[in-house]
Amino acid sequence: MKLDSSNPTGNGRWVVGVDVGGTKIAAGVVGANGQVQGRVKLPTDTSRPEMTLQAIAHAVKEALQGAGLEASRVNGIGLGIPGKVDPATGVSLLAVNLGWQDVPVKSWLENQLNLPCAIENDVAAGALGESLYGAGKGLENLVYISLGTGIAARVIIEGRLYRGSSGLAGEIGHISFDPNGPVCRCGGTGCLEALAAGPALAQQAEAALQAGRSSLIRELPGYGPKLSSELVFEAASQGDTLANEIITGAGSHLAYAIYMLAMSFNPQAIILGGGLSQAGNPLIAAIETGLAQWIPRSPIFREVMRQTTLKTAGLTRDAGIVGAAAVFNATGLNQTLNHK
Repeated sequence: MKLDSSNPTGNGRWVVGVDVGGTKIAAGVVGANGQVQGRVKLPTDTSRPEMTLQAIAHAVKEALQGAGLEASRVNGIGLGIPGKVDPATGVSLLAVNLGWQDVPVKSWLENQLNLPCAIENDVAAGALGESLYGAGKGLENLVYISLGTGIAARVIIEGRLYRGSSGLAGEIGHISFDPNGPVCRCGGTGCLEALAAGPALAQQAEAALQAGRSSLIRELPGYGPKLSSELVFEAASQGDTLANEIITGAGSHLAYAIYMLAMSFNPQAIILGGGLSQAGNPLIAAIETGLAQWIPRSPIFREVMRQTTLKTAGLTRDAGIVGAAAVFNATGLNQTLNHK
């Protein structure tokens, strides 16, 4: 996928970006500079794949109506979809959160909406969005890391999204960092995601509290049987020892992941996106502390980091929508429909 930041929407026309999640579908009409109009959020109907596709089609129509645009003024539709996808065929190969396997997303939507579509993995969409419109705008080489309920990375090399031989390049969240660590949802043991993703932080705090550790977490509004990573962050911001220990550990693991990615790809920037990446988040400070410990240990890493900037994502509110539109902008210009 070659990025063309000089005229990303083709003759000033618009692209509909659709961020498809397990609980909600967010859509909007995205312009040449990444501006969004006609935002809409709808619940995701995962009862059957066709019902989910119908919800996507409805979200596209609602976004166009909200933006006051006819479909004839839109170049096409880009979609960010969780799981494994085949962008060439437009098929969602496996999306566990949606209950999808081998779903022909592109052809179904094109037949329904009479607009060309392009699909990508949602983390890849985030990388493309940051490259075209966000913190990586104008850069040819970058690594994007999504930190949230899961952890994954995607790499852009010389302006192209690098997918690997089967589209799984960048799945750093499922590298084992601790052979004796917790079992990951992928079935592996001690994966980065099982050590440092949002649910992992909450699980570590919950286990420590059940073991009798004292913590401010118990006194915070919202404390209940099922903890959230937000409570851990809030406690850390108030100086809680347990919460800070958990976040420091996660930051150390993530710093090592960044160390490996920087050494492997020598990017101009490493961009941290996803729900755990907001500026001022104590996890970001823990990552920076971890990186500061690696720099003096490796002269080569020290040289690499002289040329690499660690950034938080530039796209926030509409990141999923803009990233999805960037999928089409990177792949979908000049497509034509070929209906039977």
